[in-house]
Amino acid sequence: MPKHLRAILVTILGAALIPPAHAAQAQDQSQKPAQPSQPAASQNGQSQGQAAPGAQGQAAPATPAITPDESKAYNAIQNELDPSRQIKMVDDFAKKYPNQPMVLSDVYFFGANAAQQQNDVGKAVDYGYKSLQENPNNFKSLMIMAGLLPQPQAMQGSSDADRGKKLGDAESYANKALQAIPDIKPPNMAPEQVTKVKANLTAEIHGSLGMVHLQRALAGLTGADPQELAKAEQEYKASVTGIDKPNPEDYFRLGEVYEMENKVDEAIDAFTQCSKISQGQLQTMANQQIDKLKKAKAQSAPPAKP
Repeated sequence: MPKHLRAILVTILGAALIPPAHAAQAQDQSQKPAQPSQPAASQNGQSQGQAAPGAQGQAAPATPAITPDESKAYNAIQNELDPSRQIKMVDDFAKKYPNQPMVLSDVYFFGANAAQQQNDVGKAVDYGYKSLQENPNNFKSLMIMAGLLPQPQAMQGSSDADRGKKLGDAESYANKALQAIPDIKPPNMAPEQVTKVKANLTAEIHGSLGMVHLQRALAGLTGADPQELAKAEQEYKASVTGIDKPNPEDYFRLGEVYEMENKVDEAIDAFTQCSKISQGQLQTMANQQIDKLKKAKAQSAPPAKP
């Protein structure tokens, strides 16, 4: 799976949103591992590390203090640039420090992100599920899983029941992330920058929902489901509207949806927009679609009157 804007946004935002963890008293602040924030509205934008009320209005359960060794191992994972080494470090951390669910959730997120960089969607999905099992409110993992689960690579070889579960999970994670966005407050960021970050995240989630509905539209045996196509169209339109740099893949998918809806002019326009902002194989594919649709349109046009 090609690296795209969604993974970049999730990684950058993750570093911006995570407050310091409750490390041991003697641990230097700069060496403390990051602890996931929980920005969902039901948690009033406060993190568990701040002993804020939980989703049910109860005090967050106490967790053991993070030791210097755990902190050092966490920071090493966070700073590792080689995906293969990062994945090994994630697995080692999980075996050695299994009693820190909030930190372990972030560690598994790093594993998911590293596996995605290696185009190993199956492994990325496994890590993503593990991350959300440890902390169902991990925003970064909600984002990455909403984007990964409906991808064709994740659907490949799945039974109908498994496909349905993955798409249902993706939709649930996407909607949960959307609900959390208003409470996101990245530190040290100007208000206009925060607005842009939220707009980009919202657009990315709509792109993920677009793929959910596109996959459902294509699941039938008698052709594409028009209702699901209409939902996919609306989500993909939302994903490319109101932001400076739309994801070119979303424009390509929007073009595919328009084509299946027999909206030829709209499809040509979407593929054209994709071609303008993409490069490499995606740009080539978009140009091929444009040529195909223009030829089909010319052939179907009524003959000119003499």
